[in-house]
Amino acid sequence: MNRSSILPVAILSCLWCGMLFAANREVEKARQHGAQGQVTFRVVDSTGTPVVKAEIRATFPHSDAYGDVEVSKGLTDTNGIYFAAGRANDQLIYDVRKEGSYKTEGTYRFYRRGENCVKNGRWQPWNPTNVVVLKEKRKPIAMYAKRIDTPVPVCDAPIGYDLEAGDWVVPYGKGEKTYIFFTYHSEIKDFWTGKKELTISCTNRMDGFCRAQKDMWSGLNSAYDAPTDGYQSTVNLILDATKDRVLKSEGISESEYLTFRVRTVLDEKGKIIKAQYGKIYGRVEYGAGDKLDRLRFTYYLNPTDKDRNLEFDPSRNLLQNIGCMRVYMP
Repeated sequence: MNRSSILPVAILSCLWCGMLFAANREVEKARQHGAQGQVTFRVVDSTGTPVVKAEIRATFPHSDAYGDVEVSKGLTDTNGIYFAAGRANDQLIYDVRKEGSYKTEGTYRFYRRGENCVKNGRWQPWNPTNVVVLKEKRKPIAMYAKRIDTPVPVCDAPIGYDLEAGDWVVPYGKGEKTYIFFTYHSEIKDFWTGKKELTISCTNRMDGFCRAQKDMWSGLNSAYDAPTDGYQSTVNLILDATKDRVLKSEGISESEYLTFRVRTVLDEKGKIIKAQYGKIYGRVEYGAGDKLDRLRFTYYLNPTDKDRNLEFDPSRNLLQNIGCMRVYMP
């Protein structure tokens, strides 16, 4: 390449670097002092139907200082639309609610690392549409709901738990009917080193568990109904670690849940004639801290035979009168 061809390339390269530097500087300035942003919210229910007169509150932080914010709030129109505008340093935080629906919370991020997302003091793209799902309340029902925090009576043996009684079955508790078995194994050496395992299993053929992701943005984290199939008979959890590294880890995180089908009865053709459904919200904790034999998680049991409804009414906890920990989340 001769000198005459090198010169234009060098000039273009310098211009490009200068433009990139200016763009990066504008982005950093916006992150420190804020830039104007606008977002169109389109609110729909679980079927995709626009939600009219939903209340939206959009908070635009100007900086990291508490209270240094600008708030835009109002109601959606007949198309489920609301325009929120304000000055923000890198994101906006919103919540959407309406009587007869579960509250939705979320974050819209203006800043995207490595992108030129500010132009002339405005976050880009300008006025994007953010679709928000506001789950409607369909049929909240009374359930047996409990936050379990209990010692595991014995290790290396399946122990039955009565979800209706909220206790281990006799002789380890006051329960009379086994809905789920827990088998705990521990080889803990110290706080950082060792192996622990928890197997969750059921009693009957066609009983089992389905794993799913929570709708963390919604007041109703789970699906409305339990699935009809896809159940696995056992769930195996394990943590094997040393002080230096984790050798194996399989668990249920805070963002997951299990749907279960228990006490299933089949006819002579293998058709389900009886069953109960419910859900277990993660995280499932076992062998935690200095109390190596404890078990912690939250469950919900639908009391009605063959009813797959998972929509819990927190005001009607069927275990509330026997001293269980209160459960508020549906």
